Amino acid sequence: MPITHGVEIKAISDEAFYSLDYKIMGLAFAIQQEFGRFWNETIYQNELAHRCQKAGVANVATEVPIGVSYNDFSTFYYVDLLVDNAVVYELKAVKTLSSEHRKQALNYLFLLGMQRAKLINMQPASVEHRFVSTRITSEKRYAFVIDDAEWQNGDEDSIWLKQLMTNFVKEWGVFLGINLFYEAINYFRGGEEKVIKKIEINHGSNKLGTQKVHMLNPDIAFKISSITKGETYYEQDLRQFIRVASLKALQWINFNHHRIVFKTIFP
Repeated sequence: MPITHGVEIKAISDEAFYSLDYKIMGLAFAIQQEFGRFWNETIYQNELAHRCQKAGVANVATEVPIGVSYNDFSTFYYVDLLVDNAVVYELKAVKTLSSEHRKQALNYLFLLGMQRAKLINMQPASVEHRFVSTRITSEKRYAFVIDDAEWQNGDEDSIWLKQLMTNFVKEWGVFLGINLFYEAINYFRGGEEKVIKKIEINHGSNKLGTQKVHMLNPDIAFKISSITKGETYYEQDLRQFIRVASLKALQWINFNHHRIVFKTIFP
């Protein structure tokens, strides 16, 4: 199976979720009051799981593994806290929650086929918490369309990349974090050092320095993104990038909700 977690996911009603969350947040506030706010995430995670079990909360599991594989590639994600096989809780100990934390929680929901998660940040003076939810089901993640009208298979590496990415989304679906795709590409190309190269950046006769770039070969770079607004402006920036980097082309793969765009960008 391309995505495995070994958990029998349960549906949960709004009323049951809010009742459960009220109890768990009460425990989180009590932990911060007793422990303070300068411990790492694992300390808070383990203590919250312990208190949930003492409070009679059903099926509390920590570090729940989610496996993602394709052929001989595999990687794992670990959910901080899975409660009653229905709600994901992610514990943080940072200055403030960010959009990246929300993306991480959504990634777990998509991989598990769940709809509800909660971010809890223990470091601020008062516990920071944020709901994360989605209506995108597992079935909807596989209802995607591919737009490759502006992709050019000018070399074997580009043909390889397009075929591999197409296979990935057929196996894994869409809406997942793009780092998964980069990690898998690195693996099949022989490792990160074979893909991420330092290239010299010059402006005229002025040597500006070096930049790490994902390269298919010495002339062609590639970029995977999840831009849902401002695609035109993003493409302009990519065009400027390869012009300054003196590259022949960049193969761009963008996930825009259910639409996957394969496009070849020239200077």
